[in-house]
Amino acid sequence: MSQSYDYNELIQAIVDGEGEDAVEIVEKAIKENVGVHDILEKGLVRGMKIVSDKYDAKEYFIPDLAAAAQAMQDTLEIITPLLKQAGGEKKGVIVLGVVKACSQEIGKNIVSATLSGAGFDVFDLGVNVSPKTFVDKAKEVNADIIAMGSPMMQTVKYFTEVDKLLKDENMRDRVKLLVGGASTNPKTVEATGVDAWGKDARDAVLKAEELIKQLRK
Repeated sequence: MSQSYDYNELIQAIVDGEGEDAVEIVEKAIKENVGVHDILEKGLVRGMKIVSDKYDAKEYFIPDLAAAAQAMQDTLEIITPLLKQAGGEKKGVIVLGVVKACSQEIGKNIVSATLSGAGFDVFDLGVNVSPKTFVDKAKEVNADIIAMGSPMMQTVKYFTEVDKLLKDENMRDRVKLLVGGASTNPKTVEATGVDAWGKDARDAVLKAEELIKQLRK
C-alpha cells in the first residue's frame, strides 16, 4: 500500500500549516495500512523541507513556519507511539535536545521521531537544554548517546561544554556525542570534540547505529 500511496495531500497540508487536515490525512493513511515510517519520511519530512526552503527564500515568514511546525507536531503525536511499536528490539538509549539559547524544534522533532522509529529509546529534553541537563539526564538513564541540535553558529560552543562535563564525570568513554542542525557540518566534529555529525534525520539514525557499534566493541 505504501508504495502506491499518494503523499502529496499530506505534504500540502504541512506546507499550508493545516494541522487538522494533516491529522485527518494521517489517521486515514494509518487505517489504509500505510507504513508509519513512510508517512514520516515521504509525507511529513518532505513537507517540512518545502517549508524550510520557502523560509530560506523569504517566501515564508515566522507565522508560516510556526503553523507548519504545529501541523507537524500534531501529526507526530499520532505516529510517534506507532513508530516506537514498529521499532522492535531497542538498539540503544539516546538523550536528545536542542542546545541552550535555541528554541527551534522542528528538526529536533523529526530526528526524535525517526530515531524512535529506528529502534532507539529516545529521551527528548526539548529545546533550550543546558549542558548540565544533557549530562545529568544521560547519567540518570544510562544513555549511550547524547544527540544535540544547534541551529545557530553561536550556540555550537555548547557541544564542547557537554564534552567537557562528560570528561569531568568520567563518562566520556561510554557516552557518544552526535550533533546536527543548520549551523553544523562535517568539520564540526573535529572543531568541538564530538563523535559524529548527522546531515538529516535518516543520516542521524545511521550515525547513531555506527556509534552504538563502537560502544559495543
